[in-house]
Amino acid sequence: MEIQLLPRKNKDPERIIAVILCAGKGTRIKDTFPSTPKSLIKIKAFNNEPILGNLISNLLDLKINLIDIVIGYLGFQIEEYINFLKETGEKKYRIISIIDSEKEYQKGPLYSFLSIYKNFDKYSLNDVFLVLPGDTIFSNSLLKDVLWVISNQHDRFQVVPAIFYQNIKKDDLIQLKQVSYSILESLPEKEGLYFIKSIEREKINQSIDYIKKVVPIVCFPYQIIKNFLNKAFKMNFTSIRELINFLIKEKGQKFEFYELSSKYKFFDIDSERDFTNFKKSGQ
Repeated sequence: MEIQLLPRKNKDPERIIAVILCAGKGTRIKDTFPSTPKSLIKIKAFNNEPILGNLISNLLDLKINLIDIVIGYLGFQIEEYINFLKETGEKKYRIISIIDSEKEYQKGPLYSFLSIYKNFDKYSLNDVFLVLPGDTIFSNSLLKDVLWVISNQHDRFQVVPAIFYQNIKKDDLIQLKQVSYSILESLPEKEGLYFIKSIEREKINQSIDYIKKVVPIVCFPYQIIKNFLNKAFKMNFTSIRELINFLIKEKGQKFEFYELSSKYKFFDIDSERDFTNFKKSGQ
């Protein structure tokens, strides 16, 4: 699958494009919400606004340039929801587009993300892509911090991809009672470099006090995406985490690692337990 791009004559604007992944089945919470995509689960604390709606509202408030939503399983419901927002007549919703991953989502979240090739002709060299899951609840403050960092170093983010993390006390992390966590682990042979590791709660190293917990937001420059877009379809990876680790370990791709304040909250809704933990948090 080759992407043919025409040369551009004029300088492109510097934009931040949010790519929200809403294509997966959400199998671990499917029994609780059998006919609703996880991203459309309504949250009482948000006046019954869906997780996706809250994320969109936050991104729009923070002046994101474009929002592309990748759909798959039960995608028609998400498309109907976005159409409903647009029918309100508010101009701000015009920057939202739907990308149908069709059956690619069945291969894993990486293939859902790669579906952006369908919109690639509208992107430009100076674009920076913020990839987020549509089923994670992010505080406005966390998103604001991420966008502030990118906006103030846009030239850097046009060249080097970035991973965001929080330095969390081990005991605080364990109290979240998630089944597993994504953390940053040092590469012994490469000082200052990390890779992303998924670890079960019971296997967390008890000898350390703080853990670098990965925030599920990745920033990719246009050129990086263009370079691996064609190649990735030929690889055996199914997750973005696997792709990132391959780029770091095997290709020597430099990533920036940005620490965010641990007071900014986010909640991965991967199971009924996660949903319960969110409600107990008082958010």
